[in-house]
Amino acid sequence: MFDSLKKRLKQAVEKVTGIISKEEARPEKSMQAPDVTMPDSQVSVPRHEEDVPVRRGESKPAREPPVPIPEPPISTAAGSPAPVLGPAEEPTKEPVLPKEKKRAVKPAPRIQEPAGAVHAEPTEARIRKPAERKGILAGVLQRITETTLDAPAVDKLLDELKLALLENDVALEVAEAICSDVRNRLIGTRVGRGNVEATIKTALREALLHVMQQETIDIDALIASRDKPLVAVFFGFNGVGKTTTIAKFAHRFRQHRPVLAAGDTFRAASIEQLEEHGRRLGARVIKHTYGADSAAVIFDAVRHASASGSRLVLADTAGRSHANTNLMDELKKVCKVNKPDLKILVLDSLTGNDIYSQSKLFDAAVGVDAVILTKVDVYEKGGAALSAAYTLRKPVLFLGTGQEYGELKEFVAGEIASNLIT
Repeated sequence: MFDSLKKRLKQAVEKVTGIISKEEARPEKSMQAPDVTMPDSQVSVPRHEEDVPVRRGESKPAREPPVPIPEPPISTAAGSPAPVLGPAEEPTKEPVLPKEKKRAVKPAPRIQEPAGAVHAEPTEARIRKPAERKGILAGVLQRITETTLDAPAVDKLLDELKLALLENDVALEVAEAICSDVRNRLIGTRVGRGNVEATIKTALREALLHVMQQETIDIDALIASRDKPLVAVFFGFNGVGKTTTIAKFAHRFRQHRPVLAAGDTFRAASIEQLEEHGRRLGARVIKHTYGADSAAVIFDAVRHASASGSRLVLADTAGRSHANTNLMDELKKVCKVNKPDLKILVLDSLTGNDIYSQSKLFDAAVGVDAVILTKVDVYEKGGAALSAAYTLRKPVLFLGTGQEYGELKEFVAGEIASNLIT
C-alpha cells in the first residue's frame, strides 16, 4: 500500500544522508580540534632547565652562552710546553688527551620581583586538573563523533522531500506543511554521525503523523450512547464506490442490524445493486421508485429502523460533482430533513490531487464528519490520504482495500506513517 510514495521518500532520505555523510568526511571539518584559550594567569610548565616562566609585563632574561672549556696543552717533557710544529712536522700518532671534565649545569637565574608584585600560583597548581583535561578531550571527541544538522543540510532534504510528495499526489499546501514541520524538528539537532538517516526518518514520521492524525470516531461507542438509531449518510463523486462501501460498512457493524436506505434514485440499477448487497448481508433495504425524493427515502428508513429495533441506518445518495449546484442543493436538503449523525465523504484514491478541492467544496456545502478512501489496493502513490486528512481536519475512518465485504481496513495514522518511512 502506497508503495510509490514509500519508495520516493526512501530515496530522498538516502540521497540527502549521503550528501551529509560526504561533507562530514572532510578532514578540515570533522577532525579539526577546537581552539582552547588559556587564562592569562596560567603559563605552560617549562620542559627544560633553560625555559623560565616569565610574568606578564616582564622581558625574558637573555640566555647566557655556554662557557668554553680550554683545551690543555700537549707536553713533551716535564714542565716544558710542546713546540709548535709545521704542517710537515705533524706527528703521525695522536696525542693522549686528559679526560674531559663533566660540564656543570648552571642553575637558572632568579628573577627579582618588584615590590608589591602578585605571586602566581605554584607550578604544580598551573598543571591542568584531570577533570579539566577530560572535559577538553570530551569536547574534541564530540566534534569528531557528532554533527549538527544546519539549515543548508536540512534545506537539501526539504527540496528532495517536497518533490517526492508532489510526485505522489500530495497537495502543495500539505507538502509545504510537512516540510515546514520536518525543518523545525531537524535544524540545530546534534546527532551521531552514523545516526543521521535514522534521525531524519524519525522527524519525517512525526511530521506525517501530525498531518494524518485527527480525532478518531468510535462507531460502536457512538451507537451505544444513543437511544435511537445512528444515521450515517454517504456522499461523494460519481463512481467512487459509495454503494460498495456502504455494504462493507454494514458487514463490519452487522451486530447493530443495519438498515440500508436506497437514496440514490438517479443512477440506473443503483437500487437493484443495493438490494443485492442487502440480500447477501441479511440487511433490510428501504427503497422508493427511481426519480423519488432522496430525502424522503432516507426519512422512511430511519422510521423503519426505530420501529424494528435497528441501531444503525446507512443511507446511499447519488453521485454528484461539487460543481453541480442543483445536485449539491439536493444533498443539502437530505441533510436538513434527516439531520444525520455522521456525514461521511467517500473519496476515490485514484482521483489524486483533485481530492483536495473535492474535500473543501463538499465540506463547505454540507459539512464533513469523516472520510473513507476507496480503491487503495490499486493506488500506489498514497498522497490522497495525506491531503484528505489535512484538508478537512477530520478523521479518515477506513480504507477500501478490495471488493470483498471484509476488505475495509481501519485507518491507523501511526501505522501508515511508520510504513511510509521504513
